[in-house]
Amino acid sequence: MSAQSILILCYITLALLLLLSLKHSSLARPFKLGLVVITSVFYMVTWFHILDLLGWATPDPTPEAFRVHWIHIEEPNKAQGDPGTIYYWVSALDDADLVSSPPRAYRIPWTIDAAEAAQDAKNRLDAGELLNGRISHNVLDGEKPGGDEPPAGEGQSPEGNDNERPAFEFTTVAPPTLPEKTVPIQ
Repeated sequence: MSAQSILILCYITLALLLLLSLKHSSLARPFKLGLVVITSVFYMVTWFHILDLLGWATPDPTPEAFRVHWIHIEEPNKAQGDPGTIYYWVSALDDADLVSSPPRAYRIPWTIDAAEAAQDAKNRLDAGELLNGRISHNVLDGEKPGGDEPPAGEGQSPEGNDNERPAFEFTTVAPPTLPEKTVPIQ
């Protein structure tokens, strides 16, 4: 059963519960009708907003090890006040460096170092290389973690403090080694 089917069943169940409770309540008829209309409007609003969220990149931290499928870089635009974003489409890797999850889109804030690393990885993908990535917990600007931290909510990225934003290291995946094939003698 799909997520949309489950959501529709939840909507129907809530509507039935509302109608049953209003049928047996002693509230005035216009008030009951108003509650039904308001509930229906909320259903439509949530339905259309949930559909807008499907497929959007998450600001959650990327997996520690991942297979890179594609990278998209949006440069900062000072005229529009856009700070820039880097989008990664990746799948998590297990301990044996095998893909262990379906692809998911992640977004990280744009920085010069992150954009240069992403552009280099994108060029390698364009050249046909298969890339794995890992989070390097080295600090991008050379400061040690635990230094002067801004107050909560100020200057922080989804990965934490801007001074501690992880960098990514990309490595080329070696082609698989196949067993020797014996050719039958004819």
